[in-house]
Amino acid sequence: MGQANIHDRTSIERIYPADVFARDAAENDRHGVALTHGVRIGSAPDPAGDFALEPASLHAGEVPGAVFRAPFHAATHADAPADPDPHDGYDAFISEIIDAARHFGYRAETSPGPGDPRISGLRQ
Repeated sequence: MGQANIHDRTSIERIYPADVFARDAAENDRHGVALTHGVRIGSAPDPAGDFALEPASLHAGEVPGAVFRAPFHAATHADAPADPDPHDGYDAFISEIIDAARHFGYRAETSPGPGDPRISGLRQ
């Protein structure tokens, strides 16, 4: 798994380049696809903003164990060019990865531990 930083877009772009985004988005746009391609965020950012990120695939019926994001191209409009840029949406997708990393993921400091009132009471 690669190390990216929420304050450095190029660190994400090195792990998930625009050409891979274009290929994955084209694959994901196909009807009835059983395997979705994208990225998996493996950890929440640390205080410096570093987090784990890797290209990944997800089967249609699989529940992701970590935060998974997949690119899709925007729906085409009647006035859209016949041959759209395959990299359209890449900057927005990088922003989506950064936002997901900021808001999701395991954070040990907020997880309940021994003596936490959120986990007190009878256990079965």
